[in-house]
Amino acid sequence: MLINRKCIDCEEPTKFVVGFYDGPKWNHGCLFDCKNSSCSLNQIFRLAESENIQKSMKIQGINGKHGMYAEKIAALRRNSKITMMKMSQIARCSPAEYSAYEHERKPFDPEVYKKCKAYLSNILERGDGG
Repeated sequence: MLINRKCIDCEEPTKFVVGFYDGPKWNHGCLFDCKNSSCSLNQIFRLAESENIQKSMKIQGINGKHGMYAEKIAALRRNSKITMMKMSQIARCSPAEYSAYEHERKPFDPEVYKKCKAYLSNILERGDGG
């Protein structure tokens, strides 16, 4: 929250609230953003966003080389009304790890991908939606 303290005191007219937080011992407040391109904090946030996008694109490339498409699995899972928790159990990995695969923060493990694809294909063939 140290970064947020700088935003609280800032008088930037384009400043706006983007979220709220509740912490222990009555620690709570707002998270801010602004449209000031010369703001050093804004530049840091935008750089971090672009780095995350580049990392995601790299992971998409790795998955694509192996014929694995996280977007396709995510769409099939949602259409079948299956939760990420259930898919993580099917794939035998933690929910956090499965989420990282599906949101392309981590390259898909080929075994996990095969299990997920087989399960979702089976559901689509049966047409029972989970």
